[in-house]
Amino acid sequence: MARSIVQQAGLTLQRVVWSKRANSWDEMSNPGLDRVVGELVSMVGERPDATAIDLGCGSGQLSIPLASHVKEVLAVDIAPKMVELLSEKLERQQIANVRALVGSVQELGVGPSSVQLVCSNYVLHHLSDKEKAVFVRDAFGWLEPGGELVFGDMMFGRGATAEDRAVIAEKIKTLLAKGVGGWWRIAKNGVRYLFRIQEKPISLAAWVELLRNAGFVEIATTRIVAEAGIISAKKPL
Repeated sequence: MARSIVQQAGLTLQRVVWSKRANSWDEMSNPGLDRVVGELVSMVGERPDATAIDLGCGSGQLSIPLASHVKEVLAVDIAPKMVELLSEKLERQQIANVRALVGSVQELGVGPSSVQLVCSNYVLHHLSDKEKAVFVRDAFGWLEPGGELVFGDMMFGRGATAEDRAVIAEKIKTLLAKGVGGWWRIAKNGVRYLFRIQEKPISLAAWVELLRNAGFVEIATTRIVAEAGIISAKKPL
């Protein structure tokens, strides 16, 4: 019981935090993030008969470009304000094949073998390691045989490998160049990273292990920018 209360408190906090950040997130310019989204959509390709889930859809950074490549997108985000912003965009742009819903990865109820594609972008690092493993198993169940999981995220560990250390060093170098604002972000993100508060990324290799353990095959990884990568994996036929 105590554990479920803690988990629910965490979900409530995320709803509040991301609802407050919704407008600034929507207006933010982030070329690196845009590149990850572009590469992810390119990797998905044309799937006119596919139903796709976009977990942590935000205000539509992935859902909207993905919509023109698939039959339908179920766009889910924990923050009501994010879903409100996405719904407004869908109406303005007359996009009819995206359904925007308020919910969380943990709460999402999807039937077994009911979708062809599960996607996410810059969301999964907010989950604990145990929650990541649960998500991977759940996604495997949602997908029909031959279906695919494709996601982009921060992908580096806690400095145990040379690759991790190179990613961390590059992030620090980039932020230092931004002056006082960048120094503040180093301090803030460093605390989050060290104590696993909000920022809980794992390495590409750790993701691959989770996917293999869940039963996925044809796992492919691509490093896009210093901190971010994309992984695709298929459910066997």
